[in-house]
Amino acid sequence: MPLSEFEKRELELIGHGLEAEDPRLAGLLSRDSTALSLRTRVMRGLMLFAAGVGVLLLGLVIRAPSLGVAGFAVMNGGGYWALKDLRWSLRSMKRHVTLLEGNSE
Repeated sequence: MPLSEFEKRELELIGHGLEAEDPRLAGLLSRDSTALSLRTRVMRGLMLFAAGVGVLLLGLVIRAPSLGVAGFAVMNGGGYWALKDLRWSLRSMKRHVTLLEGNSE
């Protein structure tokens, strides 16, 4: 059921009041900041993955198995961190699109 004009105006007034009162919270709740934070987390995970690869290769070059194992662990952790949020966001996006289209799958 669509919102009436009065309800739309009231919702806009509440939104503007929230932005004026606490712009940081309003920014956190906006859709753009959610996508930005997801992008930031994925990039940080990929950077951690790359650092882990570097430590792993350094451990191989200087023949230090413990350093290689530590690099492998950092590489796996960074890869997991980069992909876990991406996987969940794609699932929720697919579910949201399915609900918008009216499918019940």
